[in-house]
Parts: sequence; C-alpha cells; structure tokens
Amino acid sequence: MNATLDHLSDARQAGEAIAGRIAAILRTADPNRELPGSAWTVAETAAHLAYTTIGLGIMARGLAIPYGDGTREGLQEANADGLEGYTERDLNVLADQLVANTAMAFGEVLVQPPDRICPTPMGEVPVDGLAGYLLMHQSMHGAAIARAVGARLPFEPADLALMWPFIEHVLPDIYRPAFAPDLTGTFEMVMADGFHFAVTLDGQTARAERVPSRPVDCRISGDPDWMFLILIKVVSMRDAVAQGKVQLDGPRADLGYRLMDAFNMP
Repeated sequence: MNATLDHLSDARQAGEAIAGRIAAILRTADPNRELPGSAWTVAETAAHLAYTTIGLGIMARGLAIPYGDGTREGLQEANADGLEGYTERDLNVLADQLVANTAMAFGEVLVQPPDRICPTPMGEVPVDGLAGYLLMHQSMHGAAIARAVGARLPFEPADLALMWPFIEHVLPDIYRPAFAPDLTGTFEMVMADGFHFAVTLDGQTARAERVPSRPVDCRISGDPDWMFLILIKVVSMRDAVAQGKVQLDGPRADLGYRLMDAFNMP
C-alpha cells in the first residue's frame, strides 16, 4: 500500500469515527438549540452535514456541483438555499444519514485514481485534499454542535494532521491582505500532539508549509482542540491565551493575536 493510500485509509477511519461521535451527540440533543455565534440550530447544522457529505462524495469522482463561490458570503448563501431544499430535521434520521453518507463519501475517495482532481466550493484539490476537506468540514460543524450541547469535541488531535492537504490548499485562497494590510511575518502553529505547520504572510500572498522556510516571528502552541477552534475562528486567539490553552512566543509574539484577522474563513 503506498503512502497516499495509507493516508486516505487513515482519513476514512478518522472520518467515520468523527461521524459516529457526532451521530451519538445528535441522538440525545435538543434539535432547536441554537449554536453559539450562529443563526443555525442543532437540527439545521445536522441537516447541512448530512446533505453536503453526499455532495463531497460526488465531488470525489471529479464531478462539479455548483455551490457558492468559495467566499464566506457565497457559501452562506448556498448553505441557506440548501437548507431550504433539504427539510429533514429529525435528529435520529439525520444521525443515521450522516453515518451512511460519510461511509459513502470516503468509499468514493478510496477508489479514485491517485491523480484524481476534485472540484470543490474551495477550488480544485487532489483526492487527498478532498479527504482533508471532508474531515475539516465534519469537525467544524461537529465542534459547533458539541459546544452547543456541552459535549466533547468529536475529533481526535491526531485527525488534524490528516486535514493538512486541505489546510495547505485553503489558507492561501482565503487570505485577504486588506483585512490586515500591515500584517507580515512567519507564524508556526504547534499542536500539543506534535502536528505543526507554518504560515507566511508577505502582504500580498499567504503560504502554508509543513516546515517554516524562514525564521519564525511568532510561534503559537497549545491544546489541539483550541488550536483547531482558533483556525476556524470559533474562539479568538486572545481568549485562548487568556485561558492558558495557547501560548505565544518568538521575537514578534504579539503578532499572533492578529493572525486570523487576515483570513476570511468560510
């Protein structure tokens, strides 16, 4: 088995485990509970996960499905349209659908040729990037559901490394220099489980790398759960630091407070 197939098999195992944990949360949750910082309820978020997982499985085949324009605003509009058309809100039904659709989607991922390019709402990615997209999408919305009902986040720290092929692709695409025009430097993100990567901003472009190619200006390290929530802009860097979950160091450590300002996270 080659390294790519090993990675995809690991991603499938992680994705099915995440879906199972989300499903378990859904079966005892209040469908009408609103998510923190969101207009969606638990049931609406579960419906979104169920139907978009089908779409990502189709995209694994290399088939395009029009869905927004990759911006936060465009995806919000597409999500609203999707929820209007997908009316199931029974959490037990949605839990079953999520588990089944996740198995289907990763089944599609594993049978694709290694050079498959998959069109997604965030641009074209190789099949391992699509697997990372599936994991990140599940984890984002699963974390929101878990936080709404006081449950444990549904992913494991080791799952973050499996998302890397998508993180590497998406961070440069969602960089918005106008959001933080004077923010430049190299930032290293170090998770407590050992996964790490770097982001370099030069005022015009963003580059994501597994190993920093320039001296690090700011090192951001800490609890993997909190690091993920920072990446998806669910919690702020300042709150994470204040609660002792994340530490900033390096010659320009204070830049860490502003890093996520430069990204228009979908």
